[in-house]
Amino acid sequence: MVDDVDRQLLRLLGADPRASARSLSRAIGMSPGAVGERLERLQERGVIRGWTLEVDPAALGYGLEVLVAIELRQGKPVQTTFDLLSGITEVRSIQLVTGRWDLVLTLLVRDQNHLRDVLLGDVWSVADFQHSETMIILDTRRRMGSVEE
Repeated sequence: MVDDVDRQLLRLLGADPRASARSLSRAIGMSPGAVGERLERLQERGVIRGWTLEVDPAALGYGLEVLVAIELRQGKPVQTTFDLLSGITEVRSIQLVTGRWDLVLTLLVRDQNHLRDVLLGDVWSVADFQHSETMIILDTRRRMGSVEE
């Protein structure tokens, strides 16, 4: 599905997502048109899911990032809980996980007071909620680039 040239393109884009087709073509020794076609095919096949804008939440007043591990009561389908939690503005992501917890949420909030309001008013009011543990993220390091680097 993905050949060595595609892998090269993905590595280069992982290092610089804003790289132009021209600079990519110079790096791998292909014409810009051929690179453009490959990138289009990678998008059509879902290898490249899209191009995103990354904004610093702290610059918008959301300086606190938090993980909330949640244990659910048995009974309702997890999808129902996903849908309810997805409706909370401060929820950035929801992961279904194995182990002690059922779900892990990532929240973006302004401060501890805002966190308290979101937990008490939104997260803990989900009908299937049983128990949670909240962890404030002190620092994040993301590995940029393709999976195969």
